[in-house]
Amino acid sequence: MARWLTREFLRALFVCYGGILLVYFLIDFSGNAARFSEGEGVGVGAWHYYKSMSPAIISLLLPFGMLFSVLFCVAKVSRSREVVAALQSGRSMFRVMLPLYVAAVLATLFNVGCHFQWAPNAEGMKSVAMDQASGQVGTLVNHAVFYYPQGRRVWMVKEVPPSYEMGAPLRGVEVTSLHEDGSLASRLYAREAQWHEGDGTWSFQRVEISDHHKNEAPVFEKKESPYVMRDWRETPAQIVKVGLDVRHLGVPDLSGMQGQLSSAEWQSQDVARYSTQWHYRFSLPLTCLVYVMFAVPMTLYVTRRASGAAMAVTIILAIQLVLLSTVALAMGESGNLSPKAAAWGPVLCFAVLGIWLMRRRSSGRPLWPLLG
Repeated sequence: MARWLTREFLRALFVCYGGILLVYFLIDFSGNAARFSEGEGVGVGAWHYYKSMSPAIISLLLPFGMLFSVLFCVAKVSRSREVVAALQSGRSMFRVMLPLYVAAVLATLFNVGCHFQWAPNAEGMKSVAMDQASGQVGTLVNHAVFYYPQGRRVWMVKEVPPSYEMGAPLRGVEVTSLHEDGSLASRLYAREAQWHEGDGTWSFQRVEISDHHKNEAPVFEKKESPYVMRDWRETPAQIVKVGLDVRHLGVPDLSGMQGQLSSAEWQSQDVARYSTQWHYRFSLPLTCLVYVMFAVPMTLYVTRRASGAAMAVTIILAIQLVLLSTVALAMGESGNLSPKAAAWGPVLCFAVLGIWLMRRRSSGRPLWPLLG
């Protein structure tokens, strides 16, 4: 029986999830074909772009693929009366449907792996991948701003290349140093800045420094290139991660950013954003399992007449989960709701609903007591 239901589900998954991926690809490709043609060619550009974006696309559409696959599979075996024959063997309804739950758990684990690092990074590199596919030089971050409290320095970087981790220099750098009272001490302007991981030094090209003294005009001085700073402990990763959208950071980056932020009151909202997204990286993949938990009892029927409205209600519930998660996530990032409640609350509520529906379906009672 497990092999029978697994085969039926895999066929439905191939049709439904494959169809969703194909429709997404056709819509996205039709909008980007003109830019792909600006590079080496439409085919080559599309291959490089979708290869880099595949983790984000697969993880985004997998929960909906699981939802429609379960609806298609369970409705088919219910309509053909095969599920009635399986129940007549003496097994419980949950035991008959167990392969679907196992598939949902496997999809959840796969999605956890994608959302751990690959999918957020791929989404953050979307503009870079599009620029490279069209034959242009991509920029990861524009106008990044970073404050280093230990040295009282404010960094402003105009352009961050995608290969900054490989030693590529930052372009258009301005570093402002402050006194203990917060007044302006000096400002460094450089065309490029490069960090050397071996000795932990910064080297600047085409440097101009302005010294600021109280009640006096600033004094400008040009320095010979390269201008090296040996006691600056900032790293490019610290500067760039702050400039990136929090939704484009993986779990290791989010953990590092939470550890770097101090307990200052003005940084409390940043702490809430990073903490909420950290929990969301693990709660979001759980939607693959939650969709299956309430889709199975809603679609499964053993009576002669199928309820087509149940499938519509299932899709409405899935949409409600997405909307509720979006609202809760925004409240968590703004500090109006705790990060754990914002990330896990909607998913756990719908998981409890799925368990309740399956218990009523297994006992033969109506799913909705008030409606019969």
